[in-house]
Amino acid sequence: MDYNFINDPELKSILEKKSKEKETAKKSLKKTNPTDSKSSSNKEKFAEKEFSKRVRQNDRFQSLKLKSRKKVRKRIKKPSTKNLALVTKQLASMLRTGLPLLEALNIISESTDDKSLRIVFKDAAISISRGSSLVSTLEKYPDVFDEMYLALVSAGETAGLLDQVLERESTLLESLSKIKGQIKSALAYPLAIFALTVIVVIIMLLFVIPVFQDMYSSSGADLPGLTQFMVDASKFLRDPIQILKLIPLLFLLILTSKVLFKKESFQIWKDSLLLKLPLTKDIITKSSLANFSRTLSALNSAGVPILESLLIAKRTIGNRVFKRIVNKMNEEIQYGQPLYKVLSSEKVIPLLFTSMFRIGEETGELSAMVNKLADFYEDEVETSVKGLTSLLEPLMIVFVSGVVAFILVAMYLPMFNMMNTVS
Repeated sequence: MDYNFINDPELKSILEKKSKEKETAKKSLKKTNPTDSKSSSNKEKFAEKEFSKRVRQNDRFQSLKLKSRKKVRKRIKKPSTKNLALVTKQLASMLRTGLPLLEALNIISESTDDKSLRIVFKDAAISISRGSSLVSTLEKYPDVFDEMYLALVSAGETAGLLDQVLERESTLLESLSKIKGQIKSALAYPLAIFALTVIVVIIMLLFVIPVFQDMYSSSGADLPGLTQFMVDASKFLRDPIQILKLIPLLFLLILTSKVLFKKESFQIWKDSLLLKLPLTKDIITKSSLANFSRTLSALNSAGVPILESLLIAKRTIGNRVFKRIVNKMNEEIQYGQPLYKVLSSEKVIPLLFTSMFRIGEETGELSAMVNKLADFYEDEVETSVKGLTSLLEPLMIVFVSGVVAFILVAMYLPMFNMMNTVS
């Protein structure tokens, strides 16, 4: 039987061994003396059937085992960047003290609170005990370890500097986690205020406006346009039939949005627009350059070729405008051109970044210079986030005040009109 479709070398060797045993047993049965008694022949046939049955059961068991392994891998969820950075730092520290890799992986798998990382590092320990490399095991879990992580581990294993490489990786992950956390914290406050405002407006439309509507209808006077708009909105929300009519429209809108967001042209337009808006320009530029610089420095210092480093570093950038610039850098370096020339021709790249990148290339200290750029732009991201937060707070207060004022004016405007009429 051909078992080449099985990826697990251990399972493949077990099945091939069982198949050979079965063939050997068949050959031995054919070589038996034909003058043996009938009972002996029956025993041999019975033994052959039993052996075949056991082989089939073993094949079935190993097949189920293989399927269960695949299901376990499918169930693994991507851990947080913070947890992965912590585990990587712990592993680097243990290796630096002279602890064997196998023992360090076992300790990590037993001590970490993250279920995904516990499963992954336990599997890594088992694979290494059987002679596999660490990177070959980590490659089985693309949802947990990205190309950057795998490239650094591979370079560290090849050079015998795994502890140093893992230390760089943990620093890189910590910086990425820090930037993500800062951006999330900046957006959390305005999003929470906006959601709370929408909830308050809906409650007022459902329960407060109808009270005023009954009071106004008894007067028989025509309502102002602003008040009539609020009354119509309240009627719409309180009518289930109108809500049901709106569902197909919302479904069509969501479907259209998904199709539109998948188009590359729309994504490029959106990313270009974000780089032009005053509120988002600085934070997106600085966070993209910080991620790119930190990743490029870690990969280049670990011995990863510059072309491969650029491709991997590009994946840490979310904005497609900057991705296009990195692609251009990759093309130019293949023709022997320096990287800073591409950066100097792009308006979205700050002059400071281009100048320091040029100094790093010309002096042969690109990794050190890019690492300094990463430190600088990470501090700049933190400053920009604080500035954006301090700016958004008064803007959200103005927004909430405007919504409340709009509703109050709409509710009390008919009263002011009636008072003017009476006077």
